[in-house]
Amino acid sequence: MDQAKKQKLIKVMDMVAQDTENDAKNFDGQPFNGKTVAAYLGNQGAAIQAVARAVKSILEDPEK
Repeated sequence: MDQAKKQKLIKVMDMVAQDTENDAKNFDGQPFNGKTVAAYLGNQGAAIQAVARAVKSILEDPEK
């Protein structure tokens, strides 16, 4: 894997980690209702999707 792609993937992983940390802080103390739970799960789904895309990118073309 070239250095530019590696750095991009590292940046994406850092962003996902920061986003999930921020989400946990932002949802702390929020009411436990359908709207809040749906929003939190939507954020988690987006984070999983970002990680899955990064892993897929590595597996599809690990040398580039």
